[in-house]
Amino acid sequence: MVELRGVHYRAGAAHIVRGVSLAFRARKFNVILGPNGAGKSTLLKLATGLLEASEGAVIYDDEPVKAIGVGPLARRRAVLSQHVELAFPLPVEDVVMMGRYPHFARVPSQHDRDIIAQALEVVEMTAFRVRSYSTLSGGEQQKVQLARVLAQIWMDDQQTGEKYLFLDEPTSNLDIYYELHLLEAARALLARGCTVIAILHDINQALRYGDAFFVLEKGRLAQETDDESAISAELLERVFRVRARRATDARSGETFWRFDPG
Repeated sequence: MVELRGVHYRAGAAHIVRGVSLAFRARKFNVILGPNGAGKSTLLKLATGLLEASEGAVIYDDEPVKAIGVGPLARRRAVLSQHVELAFPLPVEDVVMMGRYPHFARVPSQHDRDIIAQALEVVEMTAFRVRSYSTLSGGEQQKVQLARVLAQIWMDDQQTGEKYLFLDEPTSNLDIYYELHLLEAARALLARGCTVIAILHDINQALRYGDAFFVLEKGRLAQETDDESAISAELLERVFRVRARRATDARSGETFWRFDPG
């Protein structure tokens, strides 16, 4: 389990994260919600150990993150950002192999190569294995990057223990087809024993895929819940500065949120 205990983060005079305490649910799809400027990405960087808290502690399975070495931490958690730029062309399989760098010194083993093949299969990109990464569409590139981070924290008999995948707005630049494919692939990782922690902008998609929800408002935790029905219109209107109401799909009967300018 990853926990934040009384975490603050300051950058100069700016107080970006303010006394956040929370516990992400193990082997669940955890979603961080909030408007621009709420501190979501900073919170994620604190949780991954990429930033050090000004106050408070980040704990991985009862161990402070700052006490975990760089290599061991890289083998326990991986981070997928919105878009990853590569300065030079590489075959897809070489991009995915980057995720295995924390696991070997000089030359990848056959075991590493087998994991690359399996990770590409999970994201349905096996047919693109030898294609140049630069020739892929944005959605295809993001699926390759998902394979890369999946390979980094791959769980098998040689790599045991809890694994954590952090997604920082991974679908922001994708069309709906690739957005759904990426979220489905990420959710499928739960069955492999992985815990997923994601920042998502689309509230309805977040509620569809998430198991636990953490709403940030001006650097503070406004709500933490495992029940999406507990997220009220009043909370959404205050945090996102919109008018919010529940609507029902006429064909499926499913409910969803509709938003209007505040």
